[in-house]
Order: sequence, then C-alpha cells, then structure tokens
Amino acid sequence: MKSEAIVFEGPNQVAIRSLELPAIGDTEVLIETHFSTVSPGTELRTLAGREQSADPFPLVPGYSTVGQVVQVGAKVEGLKIGTMASVRGCRALGSGLGCSWGGHARHLIAPPEEVFPLPDGADPRAATLTVLLATALHGVDLTNARIGEQVAVVGLGLVGQLCARLLCHGGANVVATDLVSLRREIAARAGVKVTFNADLRQAFAPYFPHGAEAVLDATGSSRAMKASLGLLRVNPRQDPCGANSPAARMDTSVMAQLAKQAHLQNGWHGPRLIAQGSYADLIEINYYDLFNGEVKFIVPRVHELKDLFRALDLLTDPDFSLDGLISETHAIADAPACYQRLRERPQELITLCFDWRRGP
Repeated sequence: MKSEAIVFEGPNQVAIRSLELPAIGDTEVLIETHFSTVSPGTELRTLAGREQSADPFPLVPGYSTVGQVVQVGAKVEGLKIGTMASVRGCRALGSGLGCSWGGHARHLIAPPEEVFPLPDGADPRAATLTVLLATALHGVDLTNARIGEQVAVVGLGLVGQLCARLLCHGGANVVATDLVSLRREIAARAGVKVTFNADLRQAFAPYFPHGAEAVLDATGSSRAMKASLGLLRVNPRQDPCGANSPAARMDTSVMAQLAKQAHLQNGWHGPRLIAQGSYADLIEINYYDLFNGEVKFIVPRVHELKDLFRALDLLTDPDFSLDGLISETHAIADAPACYQRLRERPQELITLCFDWRRGP
C-alpha cells in the first residue's frame, strides 16, 4: 500500500516522499491522516539539526495529528474502525527513515495507547492542537496560580498563546507580551490582556508595578530568561488575594504588622518562573537573582497522560477558544515552502496545518 510523508532530509531540507506502507502488527492501529499541524518550536529546531532527542536525518517530523482509524490489529480492543482520533506518536514507516515523531504522514501506524478518540462535536482541524494543549496545561498547573493572582506571560508563540488562554480561563490576572505584533493581536482577540515595550519591565509596570507573582516564559530564548526573572515580585501582595484582614489593619503595633505579613505569606506560593518554552541553548542564571527572592524555577516535562484527557475535554468547552492559532491550512505539496516561511518569516503566522485530503 502506498503512502506519503513529509521528510526532513537534512538540515533545512524538506521533501515529500512516497512510501510503501508496512503491514501493521497485532497490537497496532492504522490511522489515515486528515490534518496535521506544525509545532514550530520543536520542528524548526529539529529541521535545523539542533533537537537533541530527534532521530538522525532523514526523518518524519510532527506530533500534532488527527485522523481516522482504518484498520486495527487482531489483539487491539476498544478502538473501532471509523473513529476520529488524535495521535500522539507512531512508529517509523520504513528502514532508514527516522521518526521524530512521525505525525506528518498520510498514514500512521501506532500502538493503541497513543491514539485518543475525539469527543463528539470536536473540530478535527483544531483537535490537532491536543498534544500541545496538554503540554500547556501541564505548565499552567505547575504555575499554581490562584484566582486573581498576577501572572506575566512572556512569549506568544503557539504554546505561549495556549498558556495565556488557559490562565485566563482559570481566573488568573494575566498580562502577556511578545515582540511580534500579530501574536499580540491574536491573543487580544482571544480576551488576553496584552502589553508591549522593548523594555520588558516597562511593559508590565503599569499592570504589575511591584512585579508579577508568577512569570511563564514561553519564548524559547535563553537570552530572555534574565529579563523574565526580573519581572517577579519578592513580597506578597497587601490585598485580598493575599488574605489581608480588616482586623489586622486596625492594629498598628509592630508585632501585629509582622503577624499580618506572616499571615499573608501563608497564602502565597512565592515567586515562580515557569520555563515553558523549549530552549536549545544553555540557560545562564545568576544565583542571586533566584536567591534574593527565593524563586521557584520550574522546568515542566512535556505533559502527562492526565493532561491529554483534560485537553480533549477542552476541545468542546464553549468557554475556551482555540480560534486564530492555526493561521493557514495547506496541501502537503506546499510543505517545503511552508517550512521555509516559518523559518524566515515567523512574524506572519502562529502556525499552519496540512490537509492530507486536499489535492495539489
């Protein structure tokens, strides 16, 4: 059976290959792809040869795929032919061809534990963002933001956009920024408060004059980390979100004021920075930048299984929107030009999607 795949042949070399599809095993599932979306950070780093976990070239990239189950192995239970599903990972489609992570192909061969049926009513094209949404959810959980807590999101690429929307959805007081005006506009249309100034502190000063209680850095830029750390506040807020009581305000004695501050600290998680982007270069941090504020520096893993199921639920949540994140949809024949555009003119779009049902 013939199939096709987008292949990274070498650094910054993209091609479409025709493949002879191998037979599936008894414990595998064959998926016919409808849509696959580019994850720009990981895929462009892989294309440049800078992704440490990627297979050697040539390889099939991608992990944001939705398709239909067309065949199931003899020992597979619980998945039916015709099911539309998000696929997180699959195996290589031929010898000598790597798989990192193989999602940009017309057919995928995957174990059933990597195949997640879509909820009724989910938009298959938007559902290609399921894995990335799960990753954003995991980072947002680790932010541990309370309702009304001040959170700065730095970087509004695809994952940063998702994180900002999730934090707003959860009730945090979110302000976000990015150097690219289009990204700020898309976030604003989704209800995220945005700001901009070439000086990062000046950008957030009107909103968080004493600093943010948490910063989520989704830039993927190691050089930006010091500036992001500089956005954090050191002391708890003296307002209801910090549990300031009227009774404590009436007593002006030194001990009463100290007790009030201690009480506020009991309700505060301390300054936190979440390194939510993916960083190819070494991150250099001055120890005292963290020590003086007792900063929690958190590096999330990609996601956990629970995050995927929560992401699937959000696909049909009327109060949560993925609008505007997939800027364009293309035929797979356009893939070489699409990756070139993502590399050379990233300011023009958030990401793009391939429609595998569309002709040249």
